[in-house]
Amino acid sequence: MGYLRGVMHGVLIGGAVALLYAPRPGRETRQELSDRFSRVRDQVQPVIDQAQGVVETTRPQVEQTIAKAQQRIGRKGAEGQGNRGYAGPAGLEPGGNVAPGV
Repeated sequence: MGYLRGVMHGVLIGGAVALLYAPRPGRETRQELSDRFSRVRDQVQPVIDQAQGVVETTRPQVEQTIAKAQQRIGRKGAEGQGNRGYAGPAGLEPGGNVAPGV
């Protein structure tokens, strides 16, 4: 997307400079800018189409992966219901005794 952003910035800056330094009437300048914009759009359109194709192709795979992850999270949450969760500070055994080697 950086390329597309650069192209659009170039079009805007070029258009502004062209308007400031145009040696011809406004109508001719607007027509030239319109023609340039059309050419840039024609050059960028294949890139946009390709990006949309990639998104459409990968969308089902991503949605399936998200659904699997949500199922796993749901199962792990249900399995962990019986656990107390927090086991206390590291290095302490149940009852508050310091674990060996700490």
